[in-house]
Amino acid sequence: MQESQEYELLDIPGLDNLKIAITPKMRRNESDDSGVRTREWTLTMDTVFLPTTFIELFGWYAESERETGTDVGNQLFTSSSIKHSELVVVIPCGKHLADLENMLASGELISNVIITRFIRIGIFIELPIQINTFRGCYITMVQQYLDYLIVRLRISKKTVVCTAFDQDGFPSGVGLFNVSFISGATGFGLADMLEMLW
Repeated sequence: MQESQEYELLDIPGLDNLKIAITPKMRRNESDDSGVRTREWTLTMDTVFLPTTFIELFGWYAESERETGTDVGNQLFTSSSIKHSELVVVIPCGKHLADLENMLASGELISNVIITRFIRIGIFIELPIQINTFRGCYITMVQQYLDYLIVRLRISKKTVVCTAFDQDGFPSGVGLFNVSFISGATGFGLADMLEMLW
């Protein structure tokens, strides 16, 4: 299992009261002085980060919320609406800055934004334990913050797949969540399964 990691808090300029936990940019493995950092989180955004298709994710923020009436004695969850904050990601700055700025300027639809968390088993094996897929996304802000890029996106759908592993590294269970913030529908229908496979 991966050792617990210390995080830093990053204030996001222009977003009041939002601090995002981020991984230190240069975390050295104690038994290896090469300076290479093992990834824990990655971000995929359609084809933005080619040729590798993904980039290391320093930190992110996403919040699901249900709006209910003011009568605390009668929470009508069936008639309330579910909503989601803008997705905020913190990534290293690179040549993809221009691509993200172009997508912001053109209002281009991003089909899939995928955030994946990994654990390391042994020396060479990395396994995904959490996959967050945000679909139907539009960039609302791109901000360069020295070596960081902060990107905000409006999302339409969210899917979360969490996989548990036993001590030997074999899958021992899966948790699933799927919601559309347009229709409010939850669960997996045939269209959702096909969209995930696509």
